[in-house]
Amino acid sequence: MVGIGEKRYAVGGFIRRKELGNFSHNSWEFPFLDLPNRKIYQKDVKGHFGCVNAIEASADENFLASGGDDRRVLMWKLNDVQVMERPKPVAIMKQMHYSNIFSVGFSNKCERLYSAGNDSFLYVHDIATTSVLLRFKADEPIYNVAINPKDDSVIMSASEDGKVRLYDLREGEETLAVESSGTMYCAQFNPRQVHIISVCNGRDGLSLHDIRKLDSPCFQFDQLTRARVNLNISSVMYGQWSDDGEAIFATRSRTSPILYDLNGGGSVEFNDQNYLNSCTVKSCSFINRDLVMTGSDDWNIYIWKVPEDRETVGQSVEKAYRVLEGHRSIVNHARYSPSNRLLFSSGVEKIIKLWSEWDVNGFYFEPKRRNMIPSTDYADPGNDDSIDEDVNMLAFFDLLTTSGIDEEGPEDDGFHNLSDSDAGNDRMIIAARLIRDTHNRDDEDGIGQEDDDENSDAGLQHIEERIILARIRRRAEEPLYVVPSPEMSEPELLPEEESSGNDSSQRITNGRF
Repeated sequence: MVGIGEKRYAVGGFIRRKELGNFSHNSWEFPFLDLPNRKIYQKDVKGHFGCVNAIEASADENFLASGGDDRRVLMWKLNDVQVMERPKPVAIMKQMHYSNIFSVGFSNKCERLYSAGNDSFLYVHDIATTSVLLRFKADEPIYNVAINPKDDSVIMSASEDGKVRLYDLREGEETLAVESSGTMYCAQFNPRQVHIISVCNGRDGLSLHDIRKLDSPCFQFDQLTRARVNLNISSVMYGQWSDDGEAIFATRSRTSPILYDLNGGGSVEFNDQNYLNSCTVKSCSFINRDLVMTGSDDWNIYIWKVPEDRETVGQSVEKAYRVLEGHRSIVNHARYSPSNRLLFSSGVEKIIKLWSEWDVNGFYFEPKRRNMIPSTDYADPGNDDSIDEDVNMLAFFDLLTTSGIDEEGPEDDGFHNLSDSDAGNDRMIIAARLIRDTHNRDDEDGIGQEDDDENSDAGLQHIEERIILARIRRRAEEPLYVVPSPEMSEPELLPEEESSGNDSSQRITNGRF
């Protein structure tokens, strides 16, 4: 029995129905985290060989998709991950990416999976066959893919080249929607008025656009906050709409997340003395109308309660409602499934972590924590096809979040100021080469040439050079997803007859969707 206020609920029957796949529950009658000290159990789901950079649930909340540094798109059944002690993915998409995956998503009817990432490709996968149906190419890495909630044939991407693109899957065509000089980290459709999109930009902050008239933003949020509460424009990395489309919760680089209420006109900053977002690009989400959450560099998930006052600009919440502890490195993503009453999160580790109020198969209460790894133990992150924890990768991100790599902190372990000394100049040259190699993407016809791939990745095999690249990006206030990792294995290449855009478009037109 679980007590909530004056009510008590028997959860045994609920868990049994979950195991049988026959589940129905009114989540508003049994609120998640109704008390800040509610006991929460956690579970580690293994299946990836590297950092898990993307997780999303399907619209019907029956499935979960994940992608990461191992360049694979995995699909899980949410019933399985919740009740099986060692769940396995129900499907792995045949087409691998050529580099880190940054975003995944389901079509509304759960017929297709979308994935995009560091290789600048956006793939459309057929769930029934696990084969790729269509692919699009941007000029730079794609950080986010969004699905039109009312039109299953329209999707959208945001990329480093400063562009937000719309794709019509019926014709296999793309249209430039928004363009800016700053990096586009995220673009999302309003769930109620799909012609309104939110855009998160590295220079311009958060803005709203009407896709029926794209010559200029219809609203720029930072103009409002700067005028009234003296906030600086900051890099906005992710913005999530509330279910009713009336509010946006956004994460910002090197400062606190913020919520804007479009209906009431108010804004709220969410603070906590231990919250930190300076190392990686993090998403955020709503648990419900009153609770918001995001990950932190201190390995935790922060949950805040939204004030009832939605009309006052410049409000501030100074302490988190709840902090979920259990991850062993930086947390980049956290999502909540109301019908499953399940929270799931991922980041630098190879796992997907589940959070539940019930102690069922594989869940535990006391997490095994770790200390920061000494700098003398740093080594190059591994590239083996293993689901076991990569201590070297954790150590690498430990260094990124310590003062040794922060420009305002003390020097550490020989990492000198990059602007001083011959050694500093040499490292600047090395870093410039790394950036060149990282951003010089092969075009479609050139991808897969082993010699080019080996040359472009050669400089990334040494941990010191990785640190330098990360340091330069942080100096430029450019957040990191992850430093590009070594190739795990050769990606599956599309046969020539399937790789052309015309052929793929023809298959779609002939009724695949």
